[in-house]
Amino acid sequence: MANVTAIVGAQWGDEGKGRLVDYLAVQADLVIRFQGGDNAGHTVINEKGKFALHIIPSGIFNDETMNIVGAGTVVNFETMAEELAALAEKGVNGENLFIDVRAHLIMPYHRALDGAQERSKSQKMQIGTTGRGIGPCYSDKATRSGIRAADLLDEDRLRNRIEMVLPQKNRELAYFGLPEYTVDELMAICASWREKFANKIIDSLPVVRQAYEEDKKILLEGQLGVMRDLDWGIYPYTTSSSPTSGGAAVGSGLGPRRIDEIIGVTKVYSTSVGGGPFMTELFDEDGKRLQTIGREFGATTGRPRRCGWFDAVAVDFSAWINGFTALALTKLDILDTFETIKICTGYTVGGEVINHLPETAEQEIAIPIYEEMEGWMSPTTDARTWDDLPPKAQAFCKRIEELVNVPIKFISVGPERDQIIIM
Repeated sequence: MANVTAIVGAQWGDEGKGRLVDYLAVQADLVIRFQGGDNAGHTVINEKGKFALHIIPSGIFNDETMNIVGAGTVVNFETMAEELAALAEKGVNGENLFIDVRAHLIMPYHRALDGAQERSKSQKMQIGTTGRGIGPCYSDKATRSGIRAADLLDEDRLRNRIEMVLPQKNRELAYFGLPEYTVDELMAICASWREKFANKIIDSLPVVRQAYEEDKKILLEGQLGVMRDLDWGIYPYTTSSSPTSGGAAVGSGLGPRRIDEIIGVTKVYSTSVGGGPFMTELFDEDGKRLQTIGREFGATTGRPRRCGWFDAVAVDFSAWINGFTALALTKLDILDTFETIKICTGYTVGGEVINHLPETAEQEIAIPIYEEMEGWMSPTTDARTWDDLPPKAQAFCKRIEELVNVPIKFISVGPERDQIIIM
């Protein structure tokens, strides 16, 4: 493990990033969640049980690892309190969790407006938001009307910020026929958050800088994937932040040149939750099998994930945008019973064959071009080395490596912590 390693989703999200972070966090001194909020979930399975983490970094299970919810995130303290309570029930105390003073707070009006805005759109234009208030919170951040964790620690400043922003928010709520808030109501809610979390709100930059200068092991953890990036993803069906390696640098306070390794995490097939184009989506029996065998249901919403074959063009695009130094392949075992496996190697758009990822509008009409490979038809769950894998499984992995032009470093063959092959 390099000193600073960024873990990035190479697809549409739900790639298994939390699983890899949990594995690597055993060696890490510091794990930083660098963007996003509680609109995505990382599923972690270890000796303490099965956990769906939404805002808390996946290194929380290692008592020796400091976990920071970084400056690039938006924080729902209600969700955080629920997660900490669930962790405590299974013996995880959460004392190693901290929130950067610069993180923005998801206020009650953000959550109310998120759902209302989504419902006001036509069905075709709905983006599939989780309704957690992520977009409205990031919107306020961009318009400089947001409330940050630091504001929570200063009651006078907090009241001033709320008094400034609330008239506009109440007008928006009234437009959608939703209940309005008073300043005192919001101050009371914030007071409860302060009581629970004030001791966890810190300026993380001196801590991060010291860890870096002392050559400590640092993991940068994002949520969702590149295809949901605000700039490079399937806009407008995106998240409101940047789940890329560039976002990792910004949201963690570590400059791009300080990140030694960028690992792109990708399933060996494709999944997506929410709206937008998804070129390899399957509507046949293979799609149903992937969904069922892979247990493809969202960790945050429980919604069934759309499933399709591996899209090498999309992952190659992600590799370029992020500068991946290595790939982590997840869920290889899900393909153990497939006689034929397909890989998308290009698209037909308006009768033209292309081998690059086009802009969103062209993705809507893109027809995938597939390369077929023979399945290995034998279990891989007991494999712990490359040589343990069936030759046809090896050939499939090597073909992904060739198409994406990034070396494979990890292959997961099951949900348990030890079911990872290190190349």
